[in-house]
Amino acid sequence: MGSHRESPSVLPPIFPSYRRRYVRVPPEYAYESIIHILRKNLEIKDEEIKHLRNLTLRTSLGGRIGVNLTIHIVKEGEISVLNLKFNYKRMIVSASLLLLATIILSLLFKTSLPILGLAIFLPIAYQVNLKVIKFLNILTETLPFLEREYAYQMLLKDRERWRKHRKDVEALYEKLRKKHIETWGNTNVLEYKIQEYQSAGLTYEEAIMKIAEEEGITTD
Repeated sequence: MGSHRESPSVLPPIFPSYRRRYVRVPPEYAYESIIHILRKNLEIKDEEIKHLRNLTLRTSLGGRIGVNLTIHIVKEGEISVLNLKFNYKRMIVSASLLLLATIILSLLFKTSLPILGLAIFLPIAYQVNLKVIKFLNILTETLPFLEREYAYQMLLKDRERWRKHRKDVEALYEKLRKKHIETWGNTNVLEYKIQEYQSAGLTYEEAIMKIAEEEGITTD
């Protein structure tokens, strides 16, 4: 029931250009959740987040000479795929201009001291990379929480629906039992699914109703 995860690296990435994350929630839910992360965890203002078409957004990490972040979310079955692209063009242009300026100054004044000005850029580049790593870490830590929160919201909706349209749980279980015996020769799969849903927070009766809905079993 969990989503795919990338194996953690021993060392943090240095200026990653592309990453992909997976989360078992609808794309629209993932999109709104990422916007919340950008606002609350990275303190990015609403006007700094550009909303594009097809669940795509673009923003900047690390200020004016930071990195442009583009996030595009697509659906693959029950999973939302988060495609993250990091563009360092502004930082590269700034570094190139600074390098050119220091070379010109060094030639004009016939000294290598202006070259030391490049050292000023190193902390800036470090901070930009740090922002990217922070965003990736926050996202990785938050995705499991999003899955649990969404599953809980769906559970509340299911419970409300089941209360309004009560079912004969014993009759549903009997039909499920017969179906699984005909299909598998036993009820091991059925009992496993019941235990899985109970571990996810459903009661025994709710688990049976959930499985019956999934397998198209009714009491009619």
